[in-house]
Amino acid sequence: MKSATPVLCVCFSLFLTSVAYADDPPAAADNPPAAADNTPVNPQVVDKLIDMGNYLRALPKFQVDAQISRDTVLESGQKIKTESANTLKVLDHNRLYAKSEGDVRTRELFYNGKKLTQYAPYLKYYTTVDAPPTVGEALHRFENFYGIQVPMEDLFLFGSDQAQIDALKEAAYVGPSTINGQLCDHLAFRQEGVDWQLWITRSDKPLPCKLVITTTDEASFPEYSAVYRWNLKPELKDAMFNFKPGKGDVAIPLKEVAAQGGK
Repeated sequence: MKSATPVLCVCFSLFLTSVAYADDPPAAADNPPAAADNTPVNPQVVDKLIDMGNYLRALPKFQVDAQISRDTVLESGQKIKTESANTLKVLDHNRLYAKSEGDVRTRELFYNGKKLTQYAPYLKYYTTVDAPPTVGEALHRFENFYGIQVPMEDLFLFGSDQAQIDALKEAAYVGPSTINGQLCDHLAFRQEGVDWQLWITRSDKPLPCKLVITTTDEASFPEYSAVYRWNLKPELKDAMFNFKPGKGDVAIPLKEVAAQGGK
């Protein structure tokens, strides 16, 4: 089976039915990106994408929740849609908790700046490895060394690499859009094998409202979609980032998918 994955050359590949911000009133409908005449890649749209990524990477703490929908394509060609409820909590760029509970599997991740633990609560298996001291470094190692993808990590990589931006073939402003009461700017992007759409709040706090990714190099055009709910002032305690095995939990080894120092 094949599935639509949130892996974009422009952002790489980090879940909801609504978007909400505590203490943030709806933004005014001003300063949308201007249309770019005869230009496939609108620079104002790209700038908006980069600004969002920079803002997210600078947040000292947050919680984001989402309901993710993903198409899986059977050998017969039929598309099957699966759902998962996800949450991500980050504190001070060196602690992270993530959970993805879905139709296929449920996993939790605990990162405290020193150790990463992946836990399967229904199977009662867990595995712990040493980790670098920051969330950014940890995300890179988890993906490249162990094949672990933290839920919604792609959000924090938007616009972080010029080569990824250069991979864009089209970047367009679609128009204003309201996602569950929040005014957003609807942006559309194209690159090799992927079309994707991103809705960003029209605000001095540029947060993603919704993401839709369509895989275009498969005949069935499978999709991935997520709508986000943000809390920029969550109550986060150190204890929630430290894993403590319970009765019956069994430790298992975590194998590297690539040799250290490799690509």
